Amino acid sequence: MHAEVVVDDPRTDPSERAFALASPEAAVVVATALAEPVGGCGHGMAWFLRRLGVHMLARLTDRPDRAIADCLSDTIAETAALHGARCDLSHEATPAASMVACRTLDNHFQYLVLGPGLLTLRHTQSPTTRTTGPLSAAGARPAVAARARTGATPIPTLAIATLTADATNTPAATITLTF
Repeated sequence: MHAEVVVDDPRTDPSERAFALASPEAAVVVATALAEPVGGCGHGMAWFLRRLGVHMLARLTDRPDRAIADCLSDTIAETAALHGARCDLSHEATPAASMVACRTLDNHFQYLVLGPGLLTLRHTQSPTTRTTGPLSAAGARPAVAARARTGATPIPTLAIATLTADATNTPAATITLTF
């Protein structure tokens, strides 16, 4: 699997809107799900996006025994714990993000889409498929992971996979994987 990562948004500081990273076996893109400024948290959106992305990539690669939605639930709990007592995670403007994540495991491409992200799979012998997530966001509640759209497809049937963090606007983060 070869990954090309693009994080770019000339309208705003990209680090405040999106974060993307990939390893040889997994990839994650996250983007802010809030239109208004972050409230209840002194860390800021960039901190939240980086923590969420890094923790998810770690869970995807370190915990092949866990379902991909369970990896997201663990990630949300770990990230929420890092906020500490000075942050009010019940605040309505607590950081929240859309996420598109994937990993290769046992010759399968597993994926997860939460929020307005988009996963596009170009298959070698069948039509291109597109998957969007439910309009939920990864915030401080691990239970939201159960709402994510998940699935798997055999790797030999894939040519290209594109993970886009925000399907509703100009993508702030995109990862293109070739097989």
